[in-house]
Amino acid sequence: MQARRPRAGGHTGDMNKLGRDGSPQRMALAQLPTPLEFADRLTDAWGGPRVWIKRDDLTGFGLSGNKVRKLEYHVAAAKAAGCDTLVTCGAVQSNHCRATAIVAARAGLNALLLLRSSRGMAPDEVVGNHFLQRLAGAEVRFVDRDGWNRRAELMEAMADELADAGRSGWIMPAGASDRLGVASFEAALWELDDQADAAGLRSDRAVTVWHASSSGGTTAGLAMGAASSGRDWTIVGSSVGETRAELHEVVDELLVESGSADAPYEILDEYVGLGYGKTTDEELAVQVQATRLTGQVWDPTYTGKALYALKREIDAGRFAADDHVVFWHTGGGFAAFAHDYSAVL
Repeated sequence: MQARRPRAGGHTGDMNKLGRDGSPQRMALAQLPTPLEFADRLTDAWGGPRVWIKRDDLTGFGLSGNKVRKLEYHVAAAKAAGCDTLVTCGAVQSNHCRATAIVAARAGLNALLLLRSSRGMAPDEVVGNHFLQRLAGAEVRFVDRDGWNRRAELMEAMADELADAGRSGWIMPAGASDRLGVASFEAALWELDDQADAAGLRSDRAVTVWHASSSGGTTAGLAMGAASSGRDWTIVGSSVGETRAELHEVVDELLVESGSADAPYEILDEYVGLGYGKTTDEELAVQVQATRLTGQVWDPTYTGKALYALKREIDAGRFAADDHVVFWHTGGGFAAFAHDYSAVL
């Protein structure tokens, strides 16, 4: 995260404190708290623990899912620094980049996106999240895998270009997974903690929070919130592409940076399948079944793959019947329109 040549007097917007003393400022964008719902039909059909769904797909801002939580903090910081452009990176179908484009439009900022594609070129079709990035007016640039490995350097160069043109860029890493992103999800866990008793989650048993993990910020923030909540939460991040070792390195670094190095969490990488952004018919079949049992749409890259992992772990006997699992629905259903479901429908 870095501001480039910020202008004086650029602070605008509805800024509020969130959480405990010392929390970063935020610009209120999301409709919070998001609902916590019991998935009764899914629970019965899968025959495992009692499954709850934390509906961050209902944050209510451009259907931006969980990413808007992180962007509330980043937009506030960018405006306070006098920046006029949000600079970030992700895959072509990135939920974070789509949310950044929409939030920038709402906040009166520009968005400059560095997007990873297989050939380093624009995709053949402008669909799903990429359609929404373009619809919201984001400027986009494409890189291949080699360019992606230099994304920090390239975003710095992009911010320098903005500065040369008299503008000021606010750089965010992939997924907005940094100190501010982590803080937003520590607050999100406290939000869930407040809902747990009213929802009837038993306090004498550990409750597992299951979520898709990729850039690490959501995992680190949930782990921090669990450590500070006083409740016996178990945080499980299901990788959608990275190895367990790669994600541990990222999450541990974020926890150290955020002052909570000992916050416990677990990473699974057994269910990445064909890799990031790639799906199998078996994975898609589980997602379709879950939609027909809940009426909810799953993102095949993130939530869908994590949901498949949860189903496999239930089948393997990981949970008892009276256990509770909260599946964190991080949104991103637009990506479903960029996948082919014909083999499983």
